[in-house]
Amino acid sequence: MAKPRNLICIVDDDLSVGRALERVVCTFGFEAKVFESSRQCLNGAHIDRAACLIADISMPNLDGFELHALLRAQGNNVPTIFISALDPEEYKPGIQSTDCIAFLSKPCDIQLLHGAINKAVTKK
Repeated sequence: MAKPRNLICIVDDDLSVGRALERVVCTFGFEAKVFESSRQCLNGAHIDRAACLIADISMPNLDGFELHALLRAQGNNVPTIFISALDPEEYKPGIQSTDCIAFLSKPCDIQLLHGAINKAVTKK
Protein backbone atom coordinates (compact mmCIF):
# COMPACT_ATOMS: atom_id res chain seq x y z
CA MET A 1 0.00 0.00 0.00
CA ALA A 2 1.32 3.45 -0.94
CA LYS A 3 2.15 5.81 1.89
CA PRO A 4 -0.19 8.85 1.92
CA ARG A 5 1.51 12.07 0.88
CA ASN A 6 1.56 15.09 3.16
CA LEU A 7 -1.24 17.51 2.36
CA ILE A 8 -0.39 21.17 1.87
CA CYS A 9 -3.39 23.54 2.00
CA ILE A 10 -2.97 26.71 -0.05
CA VAL A 11 -5.22 29.72 0.58
CA ASP A 12 -5.01 32.61 -1.87
CA ASP A 13 -7.81 34.77 -3.24
CA ASP A 14 -5.99 34.89 -6.59
CA LEU A 15 -6.82 31.47 -8.04
CA SER A 16 -4.02 31.69 -10.62
CA VAL A 17 -1.47 32.09 -7.80
CA GLY A 18 -3.07 29.24 -5.87
CA ARG A 19 -2.97 26.92 -8.89
CA ALA A 20 0.65 27.85 -9.65
CA LEU A 21 1.63 27.07 -6.05
CA GLU A 22 -0.32 23.82 -6.25
CA ARG A 23 1.68 22.70 -9.29
CA VAL A 24 4.98 23.58 -7.60
CA VAL A 25 4.02 21.86 -4.33
CA CYS A 26 3.05 18.71 -6.24
CA THR A 27 6.46 18.66 -7.97
CA PHE A 28 7.97 18.53 -4.46
CA GLY A 29 6.05 15.26 -3.91
CA PHE A 30 3.24 16.62 -1.73
CA GLU A 31 -0.50 16.57 -2.18
CA ALA A 32 -2.03 20.06 -2.49
CA LYS A 33 -5.49 21.55 -2.07
CA VAL A 34 -6.24 25.14 -3.12
CA PHE A 35 -8.84 27.38 -1.50
CA GLU A 36 -9.86 30.83 -2.78
CA SER A 37 -10.75 32.12 0.67
CA SER A 38 -10.11 31.49 4.33
CA ARG A 39 -13.79 30.62 4.84
CA GLN A 40 -13.65 28.01 2.09
CA CYS A 41 -10.61 26.48 3.77
CA LEU A 42 -12.26 26.45 7.19
CA ASN A 43 -15.46 24.89 5.83
CA GLY A 44 -13.63 21.91 4.33
CA ALA A 45 -12.28 18.88 6.13
CA HIS A 46 -8.86 19.20 4.52
CA ILE A 47 -7.38 21.63 7.01
CA ASP A 48 -7.73 19.07 9.80
CA ARG A 49 -5.32 16.71 8.04
CA ALA A 50 -2.97 19.33 6.58
CA ALA A 51 0.74 19.01 7.25
CA CYS A 52 1.24 22.65 6.26
CA LEU A 53 -0.79 25.75 5.42
CA ILE A 54 0.36 28.34 2.88
CA ALA A 55 -1.76 31.45 3.37
CA ASP A 56 -1.80 34.79 1.59
CA ILE A 57 -1.74 37.56 4.13
CA SER A 58 -3.84 40.05 2.20
CA MET A 59 -7.28 38.59 1.46
CA PRO A 60 -10.77 40.04 1.79
CA ASN A 61 -13.03 39.16 4.72
CA LEU A 62 -10.64 36.90 6.63
CA ASP A 63 -6.94 37.49 5.93
CA GLY A 64 -4.07 35.07 6.47
CA PHE A 65 -3.28 36.33 9.97
CA GLU A 66 -6.92 36.00 11.01
CA LEU A 67 -7.12 32.50 9.52
CA HIS A 68 -3.96 31.50 11.42
CA ALA A 69 -5.30 32.94 14.70
CA LEU A 70 -8.69 31.26 14.25
CA LEU A 71 -7.07 27.88 13.60
CA ARG A 72 -4.93 28.27 16.73
CA ALA A 73 -8.02 29.20 18.77
CA GLN A 74 -9.66 25.99 17.52
CA GLY A 75 -6.64 23.95 18.61
CA ASN A 76 -5.29 23.40 15.09
CA ASN A 77 -1.54 24.03 15.18
CA VAL A 78 -0.88 23.41 11.49
CA PRO A 79 2.52 24.88 10.59
CA THR A 80 1.93 28.02 8.51
CA ILE A 81 3.84 29.76 5.75
CA PHE A 82 2.65 33.28 4.97
CA ILE A 83 2.97 34.75 1.49
CA SER A 84 2.30 38.23 0.14
CA ALA A 85 2.94 40.42 -2.88
CA LEU A 86 2.99 43.47 -0.62
CA ASP A 87 5.91 45.02 1.27
CA PRO A 88 7.02 42.63 4.03
CA GLU A 89 7.90 45.57 6.30
CA GLU A 90 4.21 46.45 6.44
CA TYR A 91 3.45 43.03 7.90
CA LYS A 92 6.53 42.59 10.10
CA PRO A 93 4.71 43.14 13.44
CA GLY A 94 1.99 40.66 12.48
CA ILE A 95 4.47 38.09 11.26
CA GLN A 96 6.58 38.37 14.41
CA SER A 97 3.50 37.86 16.59
CA THR A 98 2.84 34.43 15.08
CA ASP A 99 4.61 31.10 15.21
CA CYS A 100 4.81 30.92 11.41
CA ILE A 101 7.43 28.83 9.68
CA ALA A 102 8.28 31.49 7.10
CA PHE A 103 7.16 34.60 5.27
CA LEU A 104 7.75 34.54 1.52
CA SER A 105 7.28 37.34 -0.96
CA LYS A 106 5.37 36.68 -4.18
CA PRO A 107 6.45 35.45 -6.55
CA CYS A 108 7.88 32.84 -4.21
CA ASP A 109 11.44 31.67 -4.59
CA ILE A 110 11.06 27.94 -5.32
CA GLN A 111 14.07 26.91 -3.20
CA LEU A 112 12.86 28.94 -0.20
CA LEU A 113 9.34 27.55 -0.59
CA HIS A 114 10.62 23.98 -0.73
CA GLY A 115 12.77 24.53 2.36
CA ALA A 116 9.91 26.12 4.30
CA ILE A 117 7.51 23.29 3.42
CA ASN A 118 10.08 20.66 4.43
CA LYS A 119 10.61 22.48 7.73
CA ALA A 120 6.84 22.63 8.29
CA VAL A 121 6.12 18.96 7.59
CA THR A 122 8.96 17.79 9.82
CA LYS A 123 7.72 20.08 12.59
CA LYS A 124 4.22 18.64 12.66
